[in-house]
Amino acid sequence: MALGAPLGAGCDFFQELKSEPIAGTETDTDSSGSGGSDTGDPEGPCELARDDRCLDQDTVRSCDLQTGELAELDCPALCGSYTNFSCVSASTGQHACWCVEPGPTKTLSCTELEACLEDCDSSPTLACADQCFRRTDPLTIRILGALLHCAEATCEDTCLESPSSCPACVSAARLEGEGGCSLPRAICDDDRNPDEPWP
Repeated sequence: MALGAPLGAGCDFFQELKSEPIAGTETDTDSSGSGGSDTGDPEGPCELARDDRCLDQDTVRSCDLQTGELAELDCPALCGSYTNFSCVSASTGQHACWCVEPGPTKTLSCTELEACLEDCDSSPTLACADQCFRRTDPLTIRILGALLHCAEATCEDTCLESPSSCPACVSAARLEGEGGCSLPRAICDDDRNPDEPWP
């Protein structure tokens, strides 16, 4: 399910968070959506590198490259009946809501969902990741989304100033909790399936 501007054709989300969201609804330039509110820019037209960003897991500040207008988009509102996984960045430099469809039952914990999505990195289509999200519940999706947002936010300056260092920075933040991501990393690690024994 996708809304908004198209992103790159890759599926390497965990290798580099500057690629196409693996699944669901991606919304970044549709400022006319029900969840968007135009904020304007008193300094003139917005600039992609300066203005387009994720303000938090649920809010995109979107720069419309055609009109030069800046708008804040509310991801949960734009996702509608889907679950907002997180606000993520794309290879174009734009940012987007990533809306996904959870499944009826939780069979994947946060770390299992993470591993499932990693296995989709080489998939040429979005179907692989769609299946991962459908094997868990909205809470688990949100937990992993918070971790990924933290990793990307932590590495935002690094990714802008030194793109070649971006993947390593994001990986360290996501996998090792560096840059202030230790709490969302721990919450993801502690997530369990209903039938999984606690240590």
